[in-house]
Amino acid sequence: MSFSSPVEENTLKVQMDSQCYPDGCQVVPIWKLVAMWPSEKEEEETIILISDDDDDEVQCPDDDGEGESTQGSSVLLVEPQEKSPLEENKSEEMVDEEGDLVVTYCKQADVMPHARHDCTVHPFQRTESDTSSPLGKNADICDECYCYICDKLAAKCQLWTAPSLCHCNAHNKSNFWKAQRNSALAGILATFNLELLELDTELRHGGDLLEKFIKDLSVAYNKYLTGERMCPPGHECFCKPKLPPGQCSVCSSQNLEVVYRYSDVFDLVTRFLNQAEQESPKAAAVMLLGAAKQIALHKDPALLRNCQNLGHTASLRIAVPFLFHRITTRLQRMLVLCDFPKILYEKFVDFFHSISLPCHCFAFTNR
Repeated sequence: MSFSSPVEENTLKVQMDSQCYPDGCQVVPIWKLVAMWPSEKEEEETIILISDDDDDEVQCPDDDGEGESTQGSSVLLVEPQEKSPLEENKSEEMVDEEGDLVVTYCKQADVMPHARHDCTVHPFQRTESDTSSPLGKNADICDECYCYICDKLAAKCQLWTAPSLCHCNAHNKSNFWKAQRNSALAGILATFNLELLELDTELRHGGDLLEKFIKDLSVAYNKYLTGERMCPPGHECFCKPKLPPGQCSVCSSQNLEVVYRYSDVFDLVTRFLNQAEQESPKAAAVMLLGAAKQIALHKDPALLRNCQNLGHTASLRIAVPFLFHRITTRLQRMLVLCDFPKILYEKFVDFFHSISLPCHCFAFTNR
């Protein structure tokens, strides 16, 4: 066995490398490759082109603009070219900064119905309770502006710019305007201290019936206050003809007496109470409580003069306590048997306690 000298081994290695890597390519040790590896910044800015064919020829422009042949090279380093300003502007117009969104179409948003104070087209000036005249540009509206009080299109609001009312100044940050809105939307139910969200179909139905009853009751009560002029019974005629009582026009005109009969009012209230008993519990409670408050306000112009001479339906001082007894008896039964919500139950009780009772109804004070 023969051993080669170090010089012979190096010569043999160079010959083998020349056979494995033609065209004079140099073999670089791996530790030298690590040292020569480009930095991250250089790696991002450098493009490496690898040719599969040793005979490929690539023209690489240098700084002087002259092409440099790369025939025989397997690896080519190419510096990236900067984008033109036109390409950059085009990218900025179509793509966002992160490149995740491309704008293809743009349309103006549709304006939804809104209260006047929320309008984005016309400015709005807020005050607590100014009703004298429109403030600033509060009277200006768009097609979708709604009246905060009436809850309908501002163009259809009859009180939009009415002096001392001015719904155009209304907004939801004022306690005054909130109370006005509740009163307008809740109607008679606002007297029960009910919130708008607490009102359901039954309560609104009872409120509608109560409002109609109050109008009819007002007509009947005003007629009662007018009274009826009558000749006192048994009045004798002092004229020469000696006509029977009530037939002498002279004596009757001098001795006529005004009689106040509550009968028509009593009949109207009785029919309303009969109707309430046929309604749902919530509607009936509203109707009964509302009727109680209305008749408690009635006054007897005759005081004690005709109390003994009229029947129990014709005398207010007798008829009203009778109606109150019927109302309170029915209400007590309903509050016990009907499953009213706790808040509604308490508001019904508070409403009854808020009624100012006349002297002839003091017996119902602790009911």
